[in-house]
Amino acid sequence: MSEQVSKIPTVFDSDEQQIGEIYATALLGAVAKDKIDQVVEEFESFVVGVLDKYPALDAAIANPKLSVESKNEMLDRIFKGKMDNTLLTFLKVLGRRQRLGSLRSIQKAASQLADDMAGRVRAVVTVSDRLSADAERSLTEKLGAILKKEVRIAVSVDPNILGGLVVRIGDTVFDASLDGQLRSLHKSVSQRAEHAVRSIPSSTGATT
Repeated sequence: MSEQVSKIPTVFDSDEQQIGEIYATALLGAVAKDKIDQVVEEFESFVVGVLDKYPALDAAIANPKLSVESKNEMLDRIFKGKMDNTLLTFLKVLGRRQRLGSLRSIQKAASQLADDMAGRVRAVVTVSDRLSADAERSLTEKLGAILKKEVRIAVSVDPNILGGLVVRIGDTVFDASLDGQLRSLHKSVSQRAEHAVRSIPSSTGATT
């Protein structure tokens, strides 16, 4: 594939990443292997589907001035019986250790660790036109063949993207119009995207 250029982490990024990895490892170590994906998906839903949508709740559980007891009561009231018990207990542990402000780093690390354990990768795919279900499935299969791993993709649409199809894996972005292997993926997207890709010079490369 095209040249990969990694971003340079700041000290803050490195500290948060380390915190995330430590607690993510502890979480997955406490979960039965056959439930890891379920717990990780619930964790992601909690962060993305709840905290991101309800900033007041996000601020409350991360507030160091709010007592641990109050946070636990809040978590129990909202999530008890609706969330895996190990995950709920883990959130309370984070509250006692004043680490709820690092939830996103921990969730990201947990997802990455679960993917590593399962031998898969996640790709964020941005296309200039919406993909059909068949095209999305074909894209997933072809990325898997290229990367030699199981691939899970999340697709977003941006009509303004330059190459018609951009694939982000971790911190690295691949412009499909500029890479011989990924160029073939354009057969699965709309003619508009393909036309946009063909108009891009082949001399540019991967960006971050």
